[in-house]
Amino acid sequence: MNNQSEYLGMLQQSINFSKKLEIPNLQWNSIDFKYQTEGEMREIVRVVHGELFDVVEYIFTNYPYLGNFCLDLASIAFMFLSAKGYDVEMIYGNVNVNNSPDDEFDTTSESLKYEYENKINEGEQDIHAWVGLGGNIIVDFGLPDRLKKNYLYPHDVLSCVGDIEFYEERLKVKYKPMLTGTDFFKTTNAYDPLSDIFGFKSK
Repeated sequence: MNNQSEYLGMLQQSINFSKKLEIPNLQWNSIDFKYQTEGEMREIVRVVHGELFDVVEYIFTNYPYLGNFCLDLASIAFMFLSAKGYDVEMIYGNVNVNNSPDDEFDTTSESLKYEYENKINEGEQDIHAWVGLGGNIIVDFGLPDRLKKNYLYPHDVLSCVGDIEFYEERLKVKYKPMLTGTDFFKTTNAYDPLSDIFGFKSK
């Protein structure tokens, strides 16, 4: 099984798990490949590294290190890209770097289920979150700073957006999706990613 098919298998399981938990407002019922041409991917990179990067930089002006803000970063990326008309979904789970014996976060499907069903919205969440775009594309503003700080990755190899092969083959990062849907964020945090609190839809 190649890297992409393994990730997509876990992603479909996370969608199915979210359905089992009856999480509302799921954007994806199954994986639908979109934005697969070179031109479409180039435009996505332009938007993410340009307009969206500027938004993130403005909102997090007072926070030079973004490695601990993946949930809010994923929510903002979801809202921005959704307002642009892209087919996106919020995804929660874990990541492994360089085949480390330990994953980056202490996250399991059952811990996510517990947080969601018990509406836990206090304390720190030991979870990674990212935005899925068109099936096999990932937008992740939180990971690059963690890779620079904890693994001394050089800045010029990092990106906030790429497909599975880019992350797994070039960066040696393995994403492990476990749950999907904006309602998990809404239930365990302070606002709803389906709202337009930043006014992206009017810009």
